[in-house]
Amino acid sequence: MDKEQARFILHSFRPDGADANDHDFAKALALAMEDRELCEWLANERAFDAGFAKALATVELPEDLRLNIIGCLAAERGGIPQADDNLDCALIGAVSLIQAPPELRMQVLTAMERTLTARVPRKPFLQRLTMPLAAAAGVALAFFLTNNSGQPEITANRKLPVDVVQANFIRAFESPDFTLDEKREDHRDLIKSLKERKLPCPCSLPDGLAKMKGIGCRELVINGKRGSLICFDERTKGVVHLVVFRREDVDGDLPDNEHPQMVQNGRWATASWQHHQNVFILIAATDVQKLASLF
Repeated sequence: MDKEQARFILHSFRPDGADANDHDFAKALALAMEDRELCEWLANERAFDAGFAKALATVELPEDLRLNIIGCLAAERGGIPQADDNLDCALIGAVSLIQAPPELRMQVLTAMERTLTARVPRKPFLQRLTMPLAAAAGVALAFFLTNNSGQPEITANRKLPVDVVQANFIRAFESPDFTLDEKREDHRDLIKSLKERKLPCPCSLPDGLAKMKGIGCRELVINGKRGSLICFDERTKGVVHLVVFRREDVDGDLPDNEHPQMVQNGRWATASWQHHQNVFILIAATDVQKLASLF
């Protein structure tokens, strides 16, 4: 290791000395101890870093900074794209039901480590088609059944399965075009706004959810069915999303609000129940135990 390499490494040396036991840092520090010029440079560098850290520690952060950041991130996204024709509905609906295998990330990383001359096995056609289409679609707006002829049959008037509602919300939320129609901290104001637009709304909320600050709300449209989304801010569980659709638009039986159906799907935890004329799906990027604590 020469002086320039040591200087490059020591640029990242933390002021508290936490990197001293790292192999590369140890070699660079040993060289600095032997070279007077490099040692003086390191002393000045650490003095500057310590001064900067001390100055940064005196900055007081606004209490509502976290909520403002979350609101801005949501506000910078757009609306849900709409399908142009029935073929788009069928294709987007089919893609929405396809989940990437859990081992996909490791397979990609393994492939990247191979040499350029290594032959990468071709993926099945459907798997190769899934990712670009899913990225282009952003969110699925329809689903289809197959008729006796084997051709896709558009089912615009059919009810939405709960898992399709969940998948569509996640794709909508993770899309760079996502946004909120209105932002308020008081969830009662958000519910009032949705009621004025004749969208399905909760008449009551789980105890833990009712104590949270609101972030915003918007309309969700899936295969022509109009639903509502209310986003809440919970400091320990992160952002929590409540999706509401009319009972007549959702397929399948669900438990009541005192015994919600809890499911862990990857990093997303969901709680589903029905109450009066609506179906509710509570979704958060957490585990089911933390989500269950809201009831």
